[in-house]
Amino acid sequence: MQLLPWRRSTDERGQATFSLIIVIAVVAIAVILLQRTAWHADAINNKADNIARVGGGINTSTKAVLELGRTNELAGSILETAKPLQGKLDTIVGLARDIDGLASSINGTAGAINNTANGINGTVRTILGTAQSIQRGVQQINRNLDTTLAVAAAIKTDTGNILGNANRARLVADCINSGILGPQSPGC
Repeated sequence: MQLLPWRRSTDERGQATFSLIIVIAVVAIAVILLQRTAWHADAINNKADNIARVGGGINTSTKAVLELGRTNELAGSILETAKPLQGKLDTIVGLARDIDGLASSINGTAGAINNTANGINGTVRTILGTAQSIQRGVQQINRNLDTTLAVAAAIKTDTGNILGNANRARLVADCINSGILGPQSPGC
């Protein structure tokens, strides 16, 4: 008896094979679905870790927001404490402006002094040049005086000679006038 393929699947062996194929297919689908679920679970865990990390910062920020009231109270207290300082600060600012003005005035005066010093420096250079020129003139005058003294000494010597000759000429003239010219008078 030859069985048709449909009939085979209806007997016990056919039903077991069919059931096994169905089970294998269901298991394969289950494995695929389980794998996808695990993958999605990992993604969710990663996002949860990120949320936990960011959430920790939010928790800290929330604590800071809760402390904001206390911070505002302290700021108000500091402001009240600082109010009396405003007048003193205004005085300090005024003094600083006065000092700035004085410093500007001193700076201007220092600039004028510097300009005057530069002018004096120029004048000193001119005076120094004039003094050096005078010194050269004095040195030339001293050389000229040395020459003049040498000429005067020579003139003095000549004058002494001329005076000696004039005295001798007068003596001889006296001798001639007296008629005593000759060997018997020793000076004549």
